Amino acid sequence: MATEIDGETNGCIFEWKIENISHCWLKNGKEIRSPVFIADALEDTKWSLWLYPMGDRDDKNVGIYLARERDFSGPNEIEVNYQIAFLDKNGTYLTERTLLKRVFGKERIWGFSEFEAREKVFITKRKSFLPEDTLTVQCTIWIKYEYQTLVKPDLCFARTVFKVNRKSFLWQIPKFSTLKPGLRSKFQDDLIDFDIVLNEIEDLVKKLDIDIISFNENIKYFLFRISIINSYGEKEPCGEHEYFASDIEERVLSTPLFSKMLMKNETRYLSNDVLLLDCEYVTSNGLFRHEVVTGCGILSSKLTKVVVEKERSQHSSVLASDLKLMYEDGSFSDTELRTSTQTFKAHKSILSARSPVFRRMFSNDMKEKNSGRVDITDLEENTVHRMLLYVYTDTLEDLQLESACNLYVAADKYEILSLRSRCSSFLKDSLCPKKACDILALADRHQDDDLKIAVQDFILTHDKEVFGSQKWKDFIDTNPKLAADIMYWKVFPG
Repeated sequence: MATEIDGETNGCIFEWKIENISHCWLKNGKEIRSPVFIADALEDTKWSLWLYPMGDRDDKNVGIYLARERDFSGPNEIEVNYQIAFLDKNGTYLTERTLLKRVFGKERIWGFSEFEAREKVFITKRKSFLPEDTLTVQCTIWIKYEYQTLVKPDLCFARTVFKVNRKSFLWQIPKFSTLKPGLRSKFQDDLIDFDIVLNEIEDLVKKLDIDIISFNENIKYFLFRISIINSYGEKEPCGEHEYFASDIEERVLSTPLFSKMLMKNETRYLSNDVLLLDCEYVTSNGLFRHEVVTGCGILSSKLTKVVVEKERSQHSSVLASDLKLMYEDGSFSDTELRTSTQTFKAHKSILSARSPVFRRMFSNDMKEKNSGRVDITDLEENTVHRMLLYVYTDTLEDLQLESACNLYVAADKYEILSLRSRCSSFLKDSLCPKKACDILALADRHQDDDLKIAVQDFILTHDKEVFGSQKWKDFIDTNPKLAADIMYWKVFPG
């Protein structure tokens, strides 16, 4: 055990979470780099981790390295010991490697090309390594070898999120046993348009061909997953396939569908000769974002804060669960929110605590206070449900671009500022050439300068895609001043 000599800090712990990592588009030999962190205890040196999800020297192993970044204040060389580990959701080591007395010059890299088998991380032990599709990496660096454990290490937390777009749909295929090849169904979203074509190879063996009609040139990754809904309503995985940019450019992607097996099990899979497929696809445009959650600091104060925040998070989770149950079963409700299609039971005290608008309704002599209901005819029931779920639990579930726009409007109407801010952040992250004009108009209507500037910058960056679209031509007609502003900045930048 180490003893604490003069209370001196002798190291740094960096924890890095990489979200949506299974949908990473990087190929073998390509790395994702963590945010740079500064270790005060290591003479103000700068560091980062380089992760090779698809392998560095081969495609069978995940590679990871510690890199010293160029800095102006640190020494030319520094000798350190370091440990890199993959953690499970409870912080337990799954894989750990340690190197001692490694000398790092500026821009020097040390690490492991075969840190852990890819099959183990992504397939056989996936639940342990990738809870909620998130890989957690911890790097510990220290400088005094005689200490067997760290003394007051600096702490730093960061995360990287691979941006993905998920969609799912059901495809019902009647008269499957007598179906002729060539059945086609069209699907479309903001990034990619494609047809699914059911073809026959030979001897009743069918395959699904994904015929790419058009796609955003920024797409780096496409995953297609198929499950069969059996006669008992259960999903049975049928297969999934990943495709990268070069595959998508070929325009035709194939997924086998073994119809012999289906025909032999008609009772299980072909109720009334109808095949029901649950299809899910995931696209990524190659974007990701870094976020430093907590800066480096001294353990004696920072660790206390981390522990307290962790406990607070656990208590908040229990509270949110209890409040969600209270919302869903309507226990002790004293008011109702009514849309044109549905009525939601709610509690005045909770609504008032979260929204100044509701507080004014229930505090002043307004009809909502006396009638016991609030009529909301300008919002859809799904939007009101999402708004209430956030009000009670502070969470957002399965947000998509359209629902985020609607929820943004609701948040602005009822002055739920934290919800508006989260919707605004989601819209910024979801910007694409097809939707930029709509989001710009939304930001302008609600006088959201921060969102408005973000969209304007996006349009100027992607001017060729936006200005050449029919959306932009329509936008010029409906929002001539907004369009003129952008064209002015295009001609006179800065």
